[in-house]
Formats: sequence, structure tokens, C-alpha cells
Amino acid sequence: MPINSQAKGKRAEREVAKLINKYLGTNVRRTPQSGGLSIKGDIIDINPDSVAYQYHFEIKDQKKLMIPKWWEQINDDCPSGKVPVNVFKMNGQFYATMQFTDWLDLLTEFEELKDSHEGVEEEKLEEQIAREKFFKEAADYNDGLEETP
Repeated sequence: MPINSQAKGKRAEREVAKLINKYLGTNVRRTPQSGGLSIKGDIIDINPDSVAYQYHFEIKDQKKLMIPKWWEQINDDCPSGKVPVNVFKMNGQFYATMQFTDWLDLLTEFEELKDSHEGVEEEKLEEQIAREKFFKEAADYNDGLEETP
């Protein structure tokens, strides 16, 4: 791989890591030697509590799209338990591909989280209404005490 291609690839890896960190508040970094060591993947997050930790990222910035070939590499390198994601740059924009079932799992998790959050919001609203009712009744009671001789 020519030096310019290597520099372009490293630059894309840094850009993607920066975007992930910006959007998710993570600490994703380029993998040392970009997957050349025992650690595979172009970027990683070593914090197991991070939302990005569960993903195996391969970043491509090439003029010619070779998604099937890229997926061969991703599937060969992806550690067990990680979700493979291919991020590639086309016409100056980054795109991500993942297995369809992984994408459906992601949507299911999002929907469950959204549903559980809505329940919490409803509980908070009910608690607020109950508090306001309590304070109103307490104020009315105090007003009644002040009126009696």
C-alpha cells in the first residue's frame, strides 16, 4: 500500500473516531498499528462500559467500493461477542454497513429503551401531580386553621 494510501486510511480512522466520540461521548482511538497487532479492528474503545465497546470497526477510504471484500476481512478479524461494522467514505461522506440482523437488534434495543423511558416519565409526572395535590391540600388546611377563632 503506497504511503499516501496509508496516510489517507489513518486520517479516515481518526475522523471516524472523532465523530464517534463527539456523538457518543466515548474514548474511541485508532488501534495501535491499525489492527496489525493481536488487537484487530481499525478503531477501538477499551472501556467495557462504553456503548462503542461492543462494536468491531473497520474503516475504509478507497475510491472503489469493495464491500464484499471488506466484509471478508471484517468477518475474519471480528472477535467473538463483538458486532462488526464497516465504515467507509464515499464522496466525502461516511457510511456504515452492518449485518441486517445486527441492525434489527439495535432498533429493538432502542425501542425497548424508549418504552422504558416513557414509563419513567409517566411515573415522574404522576409523582409531581401527587406532590402538588399534597401541597395544595396542606395549604388549604393551613388556611382553614388560620380562619378559625
